[in-house]
Amino acid sequence: MRFLGNIEAKIDSKGRAFLPAQFRKALMAPGESEVVLRQDIFENTLVIYPEAVWNALIDEMRCRLSRWDREQQMVYRTFVSGVTSLSIDASGRILIPKNFLQAAGITQSLRFVGMGDTIEIWANEPGGDLPLMDKDDFGSAIEKLMRTEASSSKTEE
Repeated sequence: MRFLGNIEAKIDSKGRAFLPAQFRKALMAPGESEVVLRQDIFENTLVIYPEAVWNALIDEMRCRLSRWDREQQMVYRTFVSGVTSLSIDASGRILIPKNFLQAAGITQSLRFVGMGDTIEIWANEPGGDLPLMDKDDFGSAIEKLMRTEASSSKTEE
């Protein structure tokens, strides 16, 4: 399951938004009945996790974090307590709770951004630009990252 694209949408007065058809199709696949919504850790955005992706992430966190370490338990608790489960209705809409909309600064318009295995929801309001790198900085950063990745995989061989 791969989510790709950058699609604008509106929310209604109840906080419902139509999921883009290409995302909805993947999310409504057999075995996927609900999604998990969480505020992003680093940015002022929301993240939709398909149930299978969320479960794998939680399993990975649980394996890495000790139940017997107070700080690690607080990290885990903080991460999992700020979520809600969402269902996709028969019309292909999700109901985003008001507190999540407020936290992300979404009032009327939003943007769904496919991030591979998750979907981000951004405010599509004036001044709500996505935090993207400019072309030159992006080119330099990806060149450095891919060169580093290529050299580390050669040393592993």
